[in-house]
Amino acid sequence: MAGQVRWRAGWGVAAGLFVAVFVLVPATFAVQNAWSVPVPRTIAFARIEPIQTSYWLSWALTLAAVLTPTLLLAWVPAARSIALGYLLSTTATGAVLCATTVGLAFTGLDPA
Repeated sequence: MAGQVRWRAGWGVAAGLFVAVFVLVPATFAVQNAWSVPVPRTIAFARIEPIQTSYWLSWALTLAAVLTPTLLLAWVPAARSIALGYLLSTTATGAVLCATTVGLAFTGLDPA
């Protein structure tokens, strides 16, 4: 039984990684384009402009939207390990991708 539970958590981790990389980032860029969110930029060396609240809100709301399947999976006792794997991998990968994207925006290497 323990091997089956671990296998189910692996499915959640795999799905979470896929969603974080291939859905979260493009969806966030789409939301930012739809809301006309300004991209954070550096003004001069070691001086940055303040980052708009709508920029962080676009990341947070998109992450919350891709985490909604976790709520549905948590209701089914057999799928709780899948939900936990999905929740942890999506949140961790999403945070890393957000930090990387913000860092690339500051250095001028962003996709926009």
